Amino acid sequence: MDTETSRAVVVDYFRAMRSHDAAELARVLADGVEWVPPSSAPLEGRPYVGRDTVIAAMDREGSRFFKLDTGRAEGARLVADGDTVVMIYNFSCTTQSDREYSNDYVFVFTCADGQIVRIDEHNDTMRFHRIVMEA
Repeated sequence: MDTETSRAVVVDYFRAMRSHDAAELARVLADGVEWVPPSSAPLEGRPYVGRDTVIAAMDREGSRFFKLDTGRAEGARLVADGDTVVMIYNFSCTTQSDREYSNDYVFVFTCADGQIVRIDEHNDTMRFHRIVMEA
């Protein structure tokens, strides 16, 4: 896929995530998309494979830990080259236990045929554990 199309698909993905637009999210994720969270994250069943599985897991796991309506993304940088797009940003929100959370995230997207086929997620899982799990 060309760089600009890959970039546009990932931008659409983040817009859909921010606005909780399930239809748009389904449009940009390939049927067999794979989401690979950090191996030390407290998530069951990873990696997640398949559009419906990924959407359900993102919703379930996100809302398990965070009050998603409080989420803010800042300092975003997007770098794209061919079928690969990297998004770097700081995500902050309120946890389900009312603690303030802030962490840097790096997502590496692989795109094909106008959709996202793989999402590799990276963050400071020790920081996540300290703020979210030790509440």
